[in-house]
Amino acid sequence: MGYRETRKKAGISQLSLFIALSRAKPVYYNGKTMKTTNKISVVIPAYNEEDWIEKPLDSLKGQDYEEEYETIVVDNNSDDNTKEIAESYDTKVITETKEGVSQARQTGFKAARYPIIASTDADTILPPNWLKKINNTFQDPDVVGTYGSCTFYDSSVFQNLLAKYGFSGFLRFNSLVGKPLLIGFNMAVSKEAFDHTRGFDSEIKSAEDVDLSQRVKSEGKIVYNKNLTVKTSVRRLASWGLAKFLVHHAINYFNVVWLRRPDRARDFDDIK
Repeated sequence: MGYRETRKKAGISQLSLFIALSRAKPVYYNGKTMKTTNKISVVIPAYNEEDWIEKPLDSLKGQDYEEEYETIVVDNNSDDNTKEIAESYDTKVITETKEGVSQARQTGFKAARYPIIASTDADTILPPNWLKKINNTFQDPDVVGTYGSCTFYDSSVFQNLLAKYGFSGFLRFNSLVGKPLLIGFNMAVSKEAFDHTRGFDSEIKSAEDVDLSQRVKSEGKIVYNKNLTVKTSVRRLASWGLAKFLVHHAINYFNVVWLRRPDRARDFDDIK
């Protein structure tokens, strides 16, 4: 083979490589703007959250989103005024008597009517463009899930830095190594993928969202959107202390993600 022919073939190979790389599907949200507006269901599990439940409900009322969306609060047999407060909003309230956040999320997701199901927690504040950012991510037809990070609205500077850089970096790392982590307070999945994988395992005690991630990823892409950030409460970290908090989540993470033993996930203590 002559020099010119070799060089020509090398050029073709480089061009082919460039085209292949340009078509590669990233694990990060690529910043597409909204073309199709999808109807979205939002599920909030709640147990004795009368002091907190108005935070996500108020922020959902203020969403800058032109398409229809529904809010579903799953009251997990609360003995306070959580249910009554939720019912005072334009919200569908379901009572789930079987205790546990896994079952509560499953009940809410199964009741969802729309093709995208988003999830947040009862102590979380959502930015006005939260639904819009979720919808933008789903413009890619291969996307079946998306998730983002958080900051705290009631924490010290150190705790906020821990969330902003430590937690966000952890989510990015897992996305890069093919272990995406849907996070219950800031995530969304396609209803089709959720139903096809039978949803949350209601028999496990916690980390039901992380377990769902490892099954849903077989249906398509789960995308980490670094711009999809919510504000949540530091109350569990403050109540437990940093050491207990990190050890608890590390054990659940390794059991569920790497060992694929969600049955070993440790439960949470009740907090106010």
